[in-house]
Amino acid sequence: MSEAKDLCIPRTLHRSFPFDEIKDGMTIGLGHRLAFSTLITRCLAIVFFLVGACLLSSAQDSVPAAKMSSIAGTVIKDPGSLPLKKVLIQVVAEAQGESYTASTEADGHFRVEGVVPGRYSIFLERTGFVGVNNRGRKSDVNVITIQAGTSVEDLLFRMLPTATITGRIIDEDGDPVSGVRIFALRKKPGKTTREAVSSNATHDLGEYRLAGLFPGQYTVLAMPPPDFRDYEKASEKSPSTAAGNGNSAESPDTRYLATYYPGTNDPAQAAPVEVKAADEILVNLTLVPQRTYRIRGTVTGIPAGQKPAVELFSKAGDSMRANTSEIGPDGQFEIRGVAPGSYIMKVATESGPQALTAHQDLNVAAADVEGVKLVPQPSFTISGHLLIESTAAVEPTQFVVNLRQAELPEDPGFFMSQDFFGTNAQVDRQGYFQWKDVNPGNYIAQVFGSAAQGNFYVKSVTLAGRDVATGFAASGPGSLDLRLSSRGGIIEGEVVEKEKDIDNDHPVPNATVVAVPEEKYRKIPDRFGTGSSDQHGHFIIRGLAPGTYTLYAWQDVDEDLWRDPDFLRSQEANGTTLKVEEGSSQKVELRLSPAAEV
Repeated sequence: MSEAKDLCIPRTLHRSFPFDEIKDGMTIGLGHRLAFSTLITRCLAIVFFLVGACLLSSAQDSVPAAKMSSIAGTVIKDPGSLPLKKVLIQVVAEAQGESYTASTEADGHFRVEGVVPGRYSIFLERTGFVGVNNRGRKSDVNVITIQAGTSVEDLLFRMLPTATITGRIIDEDGDPVSGVRIFALRKKPGKTTREAVSSNATHDLGEYRLAGLFPGQYTVLAMPPPDFRDYEKASEKSPSTAAGNGNSAESPDTRYLATYYPGTNDPAQAAPVEVKAADEILVNLTLVPQRTYRIRGTVTGIPAGQKPAVELFSKAGDSMRANTSEIGPDGQFEIRGVAPGSYIMKVATESGPQALTAHQDLNVAAADVEGVKLVPQPSFTISGHLLIESTAAVEPTQFVVNLRQAELPEDPGFFMSQDFFGTNAQVDRQGYFQWKDVNPGNYIAQVFGSAAQGNFYVKSVTLAGRDVATGFAASGPGSLDLRLSSRGGIIEGEVVEKEKDIDNDHPVPNATVVAVPEEKYRKIPDRFGTGSSDQHGHFIIRGLAPGTYTLYAWQDVDEDLWRDPDFLRSQEANGTTLKVEEGSSQKVELRLSPAAEV
């Protein structure tokens, strides 16, 4: 057994979020897009309070040893009761404080000594297993509260063996195809779209392996590697095209396209693959060349010396790029190898003092698309000032202000550009910040930082004196003023349910508690308040903006399902409504609500 009090960021969180891969102006590659549309909000929030915990953890060293406590328990394999060895236990403080690690012995037992009193989240990690609760549902985190001078003993955690999908990808001649990216997709709760939860690429024998899958139904998708014919220079067109004879004399373009199991290019025709715990399912696919088309057009209005680049994003998640060499001196471009479908075409300059951008929706049916005209418009700068209302001194540089599109796609696809994450602006010591290269669009502003996990909330957002807390349209330079207050509302209480055949209530541990704001604020992630109940059923939600909220307590609810309007409508009868004032603190008892999927 090992213990490391200086561990601030658990390996589980670092592995789930590709921090090192995200930089300004970059896109995330196929291999990093794993359920990210649901993870980003949680990862950012957890990381920020962990950073704060790291900075202030040294203050805990003065806690007398007599007040220290311990945590002990056992991890078993589910189903059954076989002990699990070598499970990494990560005990992470919810507020400022220390974090701890341990690992299970041969009997599945672990112990963490010298624990400072407070609330903690416990994470379990072992390759080939996933944590579950006593109902067999996935359980990523367990919350406990440690009182001074007391210990929590006899904790029991369960881990379920994960499943694996393996297979081989071949071409129409039966030869292996290497470099094919394989995805395991699953349906998003409350949505018609699917998200990628595992990914791997075929090696030289055309083989792949998708491990660590939670039991359930998956769609298997094979994404072929780029075809280098699509990156030839525009001048290398066929003679018939150069002579202006159109498509009549051109031979049809064929490519390997995205293929869903059992062998279709249409996602609606994909067949689900069912996997159970510890299964290893064989799924083979054959790639067959399919007819593709070309998109030709012109980019105008580009100043001399600036090189535009054209990108084509499929709304189904695929992506292709036309190299800058394909943009001729006269602004003409051609994108080859395009499968039928709906796309967004974007053009942007890659050099020059001011970025120029444009985008256009396109549909490709059974013919080439000709005559596309793109006229990029200049980007601009939005500056701002962050004013902090707090009784204690707070350094503005602890915060960053995020500018994000107000309307995000339901499925951002496997290639997620910076538009999906938004742009962060660091706040200086005087509270000023600046976003550069902003494109026309509709936006919302959010505030993150190591101090933001406390009682801080965004009190107001104004643009030229106008309230834009729910979003604003930007078409040119502007100045944004944000006011941050440390007097956010607090709601705490207990989650209970009736025992079977008994009238008495009992506390519900590890329930997800959500404070849902009024409908006009539901597109702003910061307006939602979330918490988890500990072993006593106790929860606490801090930093709520004044307003009316509906509180729900769920078990086994999928991540961020409560943001789905249809799901919330199905839950209206189960909620408890509260009005939150600035600086208020309220207590409430919540009954567990059913959480059937919509």
